[in-house]
Amino acid sequence: MQLIISGDDYLKLSKEQLHHTLIQSTFVISAYDNDQLIGTRRIISDGIINAYLCGLVVHPSFQNRGIGKEIVQKLIVECKKQNLHLQLICTAEYIPFYEKLDFEEFAIGMKKK
Repeated sequence: MQLIISGDDYLKLSKEQLHHTLIQSTFVISAYDNDQLIGTRRIISDGIINAYLCGLVVHPSFQNRGIGKEIVQKLIVECKKQNLHLQLICTAEYIPFYEKLDFEEFAIGMKKK
């Protein structure tokens, strides 16, 4: 899998650690080609107010086919069902992708070094 959003290095985790991140997530949507995992995205949430999109990945040979877009759209639907305010952090190069999905810039984020 290749990370679509830059700046994250969590894919250097072990398979067990990655599995743990998935089972601890509120929602996970994955795309498959037959039995091959080709893309995934997850949401972490407090279950009441906020939900955060995390780690969109799509296998390089399946990119630019709308798979990432479809995954995000399905997660948007799940958040709307629960009235969760959906947020994400991305680099500037991915802003147009999310704007097409009706996201807008709303704040300047910070992270711990």
